[in-house]
Amino acid sequence: MKQLSFAPPANLQRWFWLLLVINCVFIVTSKWYTQPLATDEIVHFELAKNLSVADKIIHDWITYAKLNHAILSIYLDFLFIVFYTSGLAVTCIYLGRLSGHEILMRAGKFFTYLLVIAGICDVIENIAMLKSLQGTATKWSVLLAYDMASTKFSIVILSALYIAICLVFRLLRKVAL
Repeated sequence: MKQLSFAPPANLQRWFWLLLVINCVFIVTSKWYTQPLATDEIVHFELAKNLSVADKIIHDWITYAKLNHAILSIYLDFLFIVFYTSGLAVTCIYLGRLSGHEILMRAGKFFTYLLVIAGICDVIENIAMLKSLQGTATKWSVLLAYDMASTKFSIVILSALYIAICLVFRLLRKVAL
């Protein structure tokens, strides 16, 4: 079977573990730093879709002094975009290679391109949310944030399913040996 040569396996493994640790540390630190705002509150705002829902969330954040934490969380997300897209891309390539199947190896490379698109969608989504939080939320900015978040989450979920499939194939390969 023909091996795709993206990077030496040892380098991929190092990048995989390094990015996994960076992502975990960043998530824990961000959650601590943006308290009392919860992650699900940001996700609800990302997926508000309707102006009335977004306005209610913003009003609640103002009432409970969470608005500045929400804005900070979105700014932190710009850095997280680099971490999670890189981490998932390396994971897709690494686990695709570990699966031992050429189709999955090629698909891993394809997923890296999809994850770049997810990152771009996340940046656009963040800009739309900041526009809503730092000014007046509009139907357009709320809908744009929803569309970009939906696209981003769809790509991330597909990537997670691909990773799970690679793990199953890796396990089956180990059992067969």
